[in-house]
Amino acid sequence: MTENPKSPHSLSPYKEYNEINMYVIFWGLFYAAIFALAIGYLCLKIGQTVDAFAPVSAMAMGMGVILKRKNPFPENIHIQAIASAGTNGIGGAMFILPAFYILGNNHLTYFELAVPIVLGSVLGVLIAAVFRRYFCEEKADIYPFPAGQAAAEVLTSGEKSKVKLMVGSGIIALIYDFILNTFGWWQEVISSNAFTWGHYLVAKTKLLFSLDTETALLGIGYFTGLRYAAIITAGSFFSWTVCVPIIYYLGGSHTMVINGHNILLANAPVTAVFSEYVRHIGIGMLAMAGIIGLLSMSKVMLHVVKNVFVGIFKGSTNIKENLLRTQQDIPIPAIVIGAILVTILFTVFFHIYFSQNILQTLLAFIIIAIFTMLFSVVGISSIAFTSSEPVSGMTIFMLIISSVVLGKAGMHGSMGITAVLMMAAFLCTSLGVSGNFMSELKVANLLGATPKKMEQWQIVSLIMTSVLSIGVIILLNQAYGFVGKEALPAPQANAMAAIVKPLMDGGSAHWMLYLAGACMAVILWMIKIPPLAFALGAYLPMQISTPLLVGGLISYLVSHSSKDAILNSLRLSRGQTIASGLIAGGAIGSLLSAITRILGFNYFQEAWAKTPTATYLGLFLYLILCVFIYKKAMTAKR
Repeated sequence: MTENPKSPHSLSPYKEYNEINMYVIFWGLFYAAIFALAIGYLCLKIGQTVDAFAPVSAMAMGMGVILKRKNPFPENIHIQAIASAGTNGIGGAMFILPAFYILGNNHLTYFELAVPIVLGSVLGVLIAAVFRRYFCEEKADIYPFPAGQAAAEVLTSGEKSKVKLMVGSGIIALIYDFILNTFGWWQEVISSNAFTWGHYLVAKTKLLFSLDTETALLGIGYFTGLRYAAIITAGSFFSWTVCVPIIYYLGGSHTMVINGHNILLANAPVTAVFSEYVRHIGIGMLAMAGIIGLLSMSKVMLHVVKNVFVGIFKGSTNIKENLLRTQQDIPIPAIVIGAILVTILFTVFFHIYFSQNILQTLLAFIIIAIFTMLFSVVGISSIAFTSSEPVSGMTIFMLIISSVVLGKAGMHGSMGITAVLMMAAFLCTSLGVSGNFMSELKVANLLGATPKKMEQWQIVSLIMTSVLSIGVIILLNQAYGFVGKEALPAPQANAMAAIVKPLMDGGSAHWMLYLAGACMAVILWMIKIPPLAFALGAYLPMQISTPLLVGGLISYLVSHSSKDAILNSLRLSRGQTIASGLIAGGAIGSLLSAITRILGFNYFQEAWAKTPTATYLGLFLYLILCVFIYKKAMTAKR
């Protein structure tokens, strides 16, 4: 076994520590709930999750100092791990379930929406536990787990002052986004169409540029970094500045149906052309990116599956081994039995509520079992190298296969759509949890925490946050909705709905556009550009991608601000603390605004928000926000 280098602050594997107590459980679950709310909103806004380890770690350390805890280090490790469940399993709910509202299927109960998310979360933890020793110990020199390394670094840094900075930036973001979304005192989306030159540009060239000024998006861009933010934005520019004008040029005489009215494509709004045609190219890219990820990791996947089967058959002897505290997992037999039981429970749920015959149930069981095992290895391996996971692409690929197979078995229409989306929610959740939780297990490996305790309490936290995430979806649907001009974008859910509906309704899908996107993804892979990042930008509205580029540019300027590499690193880290506050505070501020809408308090100044003055004011405040991040980050000292 390869010996994994430990942090000098790591716990001794030969000693016992008070790792789990009521203090850890309370604060872990509290932060998990907070970030489930905040990151859930962001998922529906931009179509991607954000790690909670940085803000939670800083808050846990600060709370330990304030309350004068005598055992802070092992407690903070597990608080961070329990709290991270608020983001680990949120994608399955936010990426899939809003598709039901988009497709007009509003009759599903809270229980029916929650079951696939809860069961998928539990299965994800069990899968990560199976693979932990291979990825975190045996191949520690191969798989770096940058997110896990970063979390371990934060927990051992001892920089308690980060809490004050994070809370302060979080309050600023909360107030900023609450006023923006509740009162509309300045423009949220700065569009080139708001200016005279922008009107001329759209009329003559069909080019439209836009930027969302919410604080959370800026913070996410800072964390993303310039390279990946630039690739995502390049995908957006490809869609909006290349594909949209080409479609206008080639298909101007084509008739479109917009809101029930026939209209010439040449006279259609740019946003309508993007939604109706161009975004399907992005869907094709997403699907092919998932397939590429699967093929590129096939050898690793086969090797890991082989090792797992060997471990299962040797499970009875492994239980008797005198393992160190830092090597103890949930026993392999219990994991295997639990995984089988969870899969069977979902199959029974599927059969009772959605299946029409036993053949459809068996096919669903086979598809879920195979894709969950295969794609989990791909996802974990992706997280291990890049801190990102192609969950959407893999889920879309499974969605297409399931629609075709179950369609051949006689499953069609509304019931077929619901059934396939439930399978997608189960798979997507298990993939997201298994990949992200493996980073937490890497933290346990680096810092000497007990993996078994982390696995057990991750399950508890995930069950709570899974149930809570359903409430977030219902809440935001009532406040904003997922269909219409002012609706939340919910990009992943819209992609799922756009794919599954024509397949299950017997209509024709946009196969040529999907094929074009798939070919583009292959070309990107051939020239060594991450196709998933580019595809995400190609699918998202431009205003979601451009603030990521702004945040990435700020992080680049901060990290290259001097010739002293250590000082640059300290400045970048300080900026990340500010960005964490912006993400959490901004998302919570937007959620509070949504609650005021639901309660019937509508103070939004719609007429004012559309004026040029509101646009200039929004741009001015956004620039101040950018300067604030840069200047504060630059105050870091050696």
